[in-house]
Formats: sequence, C-alpha cells, structure tokens
Amino acid sequence: MTGDELQMTTGILYLESLVHDKARLELLKKNFRDACLASFGCREITEKQFDSCDFIVVGVMTGGTENTFLKLWPSIKASGKPFVIASSETDNSLPAAVEILSWLRQNEPECKTSIVHGSFEAQAQKIQKLVSVDMGMTLEGQTIGLIGGPSSWLIASSPDFAKIEENTGAKILTIPMEELERHIAQAEPDELKEFAAKFSERKANISEDELLKSATIYAGLKRLIAARELTAVTVRCFDLLSTQKTTGCMALAQLNDEGVPASCEGDIPSLITMMIVKDCVRKPSFMANPSSVRGSVVTFAHCTCPTTILAHYHLETHFESGIGVAVAGEFQERYFTVLRVDAVNKRYVMMKGESMEHKYSPNLCRTQLKLDMPGADSYFFNKPLGNHHILVPGDHLNKLQEWFYAEGYVRV
Repeated sequence: MTGDELQMTTGILYLESLVHDKARLELLKKNFRDACLASFGCREITEKQFDSCDFIVVGVMTGGTENTFLKLWPSIKASGKPFVIASSETDNSLPAAVEILSWLRQNEPECKTSIVHGSFEAQAQKIQKLVSVDMGMTLEGQTIGLIGGPSSWLIASSPDFAKIEENTGAKILTIPMEELERHIAQAEPDELKEFAAKFSERKANISEDELLKSATIYAGLKRLIAARELTAVTVRCFDLLSTQKTTGCMALAQLNDEGVPASCEGDIPSLITMMIVKDCVRKPSFMANPSSVRGSVVTFAHCTCPTTILAHYHLETHFESGIGVAVAGEFQERYFTVLRVDAVNKRYVMMKGESMEHKYSPNLCRTQLKLDMPGADSYFFNKPLGNHHILVPGDHLNKLQEWFYAEGYVRV
C-alpha cells in the first residue's frame, strides 16, 4: 500500500429500536444517509456485508440499541474492519452510543473506535475525515532498530516494548552496538569522502578529519539499516563518544533528510512520534529538549536536526562533549507543531507554537528555537510525557489529530 490518499469503501450499519416510531426511523435514516452521501461515497449494509467494505459506520439512530450492538459485535470484530460510532442529538442516540463505547472500553480495550456526534451534517463531516485518512499512514509492519538500547538517563522513555509492538503493529529489533561498529569498520573511503564533501562548505571550525569520522557513523548506519531491513532507527549515540571518538548527530540528520526517521539516545517514544509525523505530514522533524520554560515561552535545543527544514545551518562540535560534529541551524517558519506520543497507553500531547526572537546561547545544544506555546508551563511542570519532544515546521494539528482520532489515541 502506498502513501497516496485513497477513499475507503464505507458501509453504514443502522442500530434502531424496535419500539421506535417507524416513520420517524425512516426519516432519521434518510437524513443521515443523505448527509453522508453529500460528503463521501457510502452505502447501507447488513451484518453479512462487512467484508464488502473498508470502513463501517455504526449509526446509532435511537436509544435502546445497546443489546443490538452486542449481538452484532462478534461479526464486527471478526471482520477486522475499522469502524466509528455515529450519534445524533435526538432520539436518545447519544446515551446509547456512550453506553456502547463504555462497554467496548471495559471489555475490548484494544478496540480503537470512538464516537462522532452532532447534527447529521456535522457527523458526516467528521466521518469524511476518517474515511479520507491516508491509508498508508500506519506503523503496522514497520521495523524499528533500537541500537544499543535507551540511554540510561531516559528513565521515562524506556517503555514496555512488547506493548508498543502490540499497539502499533511495528516490530522493535534490539541490536547491539557491536553490530553497528562492525558496519562502521566496513565503510569505504569513497562513500566517506562523498558524505564529507556534501557538508564541507558548512564545517566552520570542524576539521576534515572530524567530518570524515562523522561520515563513518552514517555509512555504518546505512549498511545496518539495509542489512536488517529497518524503516526507522534510534541509537544510544553517547556510546559513540568513547568507541568512535565522534557523534552521530550528522548521520541522524542525514537519515531523517532521506526519509528514514532516526532519533537520538535510544528514545523509542520520540522515534514513534517522528514516524507518525513523517507519514502524516510528509516532513522530517526536529527532536529536541525543552531547555527553558518561562510561562508559555519554551526554548528547545538539540545537536541534530534535518537540514532540509532549516533556513540556514553550519556545523559545530557536539555541545556536551565538545567533539564530533553537530548541526547548528536556524528556522524561518512562524508556526510549529510540537508533540510527543505515549504508544504504551495510547496518549499524546500536541501544541502549536509561534516562533520568537532568540539569542543564540553557547550553553545549550547547537540548534535552538524559542516558541510561544500557551499552557506550556502547566504541561511541562505537571504532566509531561517525557523530556524529548518532536517539532515540525508548520501548523499540522488538524492532520495529525485525524490520525490520532482514527487510531484511538487520547490527548493529554
């Protein structure tokens, strides 16, 4: 399946009370069907027709339909088709829908469905967003390489990997650093020179030898990614300081620019977030630390960033170690989307930030960005999901919200 947007074949399954007025029922169904047809292609289906569609709309027309849903549930579940529960503002539709969803949450915790509610037109517009979601936007079947394990300080970013695999359908391969080092040792001089030549005009105070050492990390990762057939990778990169006497900052930046999500420090939650951004937004993203929070103003910083999302950049040493090669870049966009995903508990945080003037600090990681994000202090000081957050230029809240909604994630 490609990442092209495809329209799903949508079936509408009605839930209706046997004691409800028949004429009223027919009117409700007609109005709902007409509203849906005005927004997307669909048709009415029965229990025996689930396999003929890609997406199911369970239209709760009236109250008193909870047991009807229970009788249909085994067939809905067996079909494996995504579905949504649609409820109106009349005829006790919403109370029944809430009771149905409550039962699903209690008895089928893996079920990803949710309720769309409002007028028939409002429901149809919400459903249209779901059925038009990019069908390629899924982590199912992707293979993540966790090289060396999470860094020891990421105590909140070393989650239950089995649960992540269960919730996302992605596979996480734990790969020892020694395997990467073997691939680094096999790097060919020509590929190292090609990498170094690409960035030679940006190196400022970085020596040619340092740039070549950085190139070995890139070459080794490329070989490992090919050998293991990885679609995304995260590296316990600080270990490279002692074994390779350099950093992975430039290598990870280049991989992200090439469309391979790559995160630092073995941070799987950040990598999952970067993968979602890449699939939904079609852009690489910036993984960063919140270095300062003053009210709504947050300064983010990190030593690696995809160069394609920067207006200007040059190469510097890595902040903490003073060696290796890091990216020191500047952005030009006004708005940014900031997010982080907890794939174990299916939660996420997402905010929009507006860029502000920032004076570069030599006491922070090399790429720095200051954003005005209303509510930032409350979030970071009371209920953060972790340290690293993912930033992508532009306002992509609606597009990402559609993905999270379809996948059953809850916003914190």
